[in-house]
Amino acid sequence: MRNPKMLTLALVLAAALPAFADGRQQVVDAVKAIEAGKNDAAIAAAAAVQAGDPFRADAQFALGYALAQTRAWEKAVAAYREVVKLRADDSRAWNNMGAALDEMGRIPEAVDAYDRAIAADPTWAAAWNNKGVALDRTGDGDKAAAMFRAAIRLDPDYAAPHNNLGAYLYETGDRAAAAHEWREASRIDPKYVSPIVNASVLDFEGDKGTVAETRLRQLIAEGRGTAEAYFNLGVMSYKRNDVDGAIASMEKADELRPNDPETQNNLGVLYYLKGNYRRAEHVLRAATEKRPAMPKAWDNLGLVLYRTQRYPEARDAFTKEITLSPSAADGHYNLGCALAADNKVEDAITAFQKALAVQPVHVDAMHNLAVLQGERKDRNPAVQRDLLERVVKTDPNYAQGHLSLGRFYQTEPQFRDLDKALTHYEQYVKLERDDRETVAQIARTISAIRVARPK
Repeated sequence: MRNPKMLTLALVLAAALPAFADGRQQVVDAVKAIEAGKNDAAIAAAAAVQAGDPFRADAQFALGYALAQTRAWEKAVAAYREVVKLRADDSRAWNNMGAALDEMGRIPEAVDAYDRAIAADPTWAAAWNNKGVALDRTGDGDKAAAMFRAAIRLDPDYAAPHNNLGAYLYETGDRAAAAHEWREASRIDPKYVSPIVNASVLDFEGDKGTVAETRLRQLIAEGRGTAEAYFNLGVMSYKRNDVDGAIASMEKADELRPNDPETQNNLGVLYYLKGNYRRAEHVLRAATEKRPAMPKAWDNLGLVLYRTQRYPEARDAFTKEITLSPSAADGHYNLGCALAADNKVEDAITAFQKALAVQPVHVDAMHNLAVLQGERKDRNPAVQRDLLERVVKTDPNYAQGHLSLGRFYQTEPQFRDLDKALTHYEQYVKLERDDRETVAQIARTISAIRVARPK
């Protein structure tokens, strides 16, 4: 929801010198080519200006800008480094270098570049805003918000920091303040898409879902369909259970903003839901490569690997998730499932116990822990029973818990109780809506118990 940083084209031409007359013309040609969208021609013209030419810094700036438009980030950074060697106080070059570094995920270097831009020109609001975007990527939302507010103080009519501050306020739960900032951004720049998209997300989460989707589709119809518009339309489609529509929108977002980890992560989930595990794995691996410190992408990758029965790889993915987010109960739970599937019962028990330590009401972990207790060589039926009873007490609508308790009371000699078995089997049949085969089997078991049990 943060808007991308703007790579501003701001050339400061040096005075012409006769010995280097061609250098000025090449810079002019490069700028014209950039304005015409002919980045290859711009790169060729700017690269032709040699070292020692008084227009070398301007040419390297134009070269960096054109390279950035083609997403050649490393080369763009190199060009901007050439600029600041020649003009150490070129705030625009430092800013654009920061933007390119940010795109490569080299956030600390990007922040340093933005600091250099601010030091060179403390009044330039764009550098403050862009530093805020970079800090936000590190998870330091409070410092990011301070940067956005500083940008607004410097330039109240600069729409981007209003939009970005709105995103921060939204994430902190202050939706009214977020909506105010997005309205302000739209007032300043009515053609600015990001605050329109963000306000649509707010509407969708309220009671205006249809209005929100209609607004995004209108943006697309007007030719203003940005990557974030398609991304959020995909999220909305998914929440309406329209997986095919969500995939179409997310794929368009991926086309417009290639290699974005959030988009790739969501595509991975959608492909997984459609059973396209190969594509799911591909985009999720790309997400983890682009942003290694993204726990949810590791979790989703682990789920794909688990589903394709590659349990050791799944275990590694879940372990990576837990390393990044030790308090992720689902990560510990999923690791336990992978370990159990790989016949590592004791390790799986430990993982489920850790999930419960983080989230004591995690019924899936509680249930699986109870099941594994029944598989231990030194099994204690009372411990297993107590865990299963705790499962259905925690969540009376947890169908699998009732199924396991029914089987326990039917088959465990020490605690055999057909009345209790019947009660839990009947509750399972009442609750289960998906596994019709098992429901039918249990229905037959119920009939058999009723016939066989003593009158």
